[in-house]
Amino acid sequence: MKPGNRLPLFLAIAVVIAVVAATFLLRGERGPVAGTQADAPPAREAATRAAPAYAAPAPARAQSPPVEAAVVDHMEERTRKREEQRQRTAALKEQSAQRFASEQVDPNWAPAKMTELNGIAADPVIAGAGVAPESLAIDCRSSMCRIDGRFDDASKAEDWIMLYTASVGSALPNTVISRSRNPDGSMRVEIYGRGR
Repeated sequence: MKPGNRLPLFLAIAVVIAVVAATFLLRGERGPVAGTQADAPPAREAATRAAPAYAAPAPARAQSPPVEAAVVDHMEERTRKREEQRQRTAALKEQSAQRFASEQVDPNWAPAKMTELNGIAADPVIAGAGVAPESLAIDCRSSMCRIDGRFDDASKAEDWIMLYTASVGSALPNTVISRSRNPDGSMRVEIYGRGR
């Protein structure tokens, strides 16, 4: 072996010796290794020795029911909150629909607002995203507007809602959005909003 090739060999031997020495030192600090002869108490002491001051951890299976119960509780809570949100949205939609239906058309405001909202819907960013509705109807009265769109599927509907509501901004600041599935599997999105 060449003298230059001995250095890696010496380093490897030094590392092995260090690991073995550290193992012996750590064993000495913790006491004898479990299962050795020194670990077993004499027969007379074993009978009088007190129970350990700590309790052994419960097996993993004993912990499963509380974890499963917590997961079930969490899922039930989420379901309850979803239902509460659905009911709130339905109530707000009903109020907005009634208000919209009760308003007269303001001929000075409604046409300009509908042109503005249709222009936002025709934005190239929305068109480029491939989520444009199959049909879109926008109707405004004196302060309220109603947007009704039909989409191929829920994914396109959600993407369009996100893009449209992010773009509409101050043109329709207060909105209530509802979604419903049509019998053919397509999605209907209704938006009621106050335009002024």
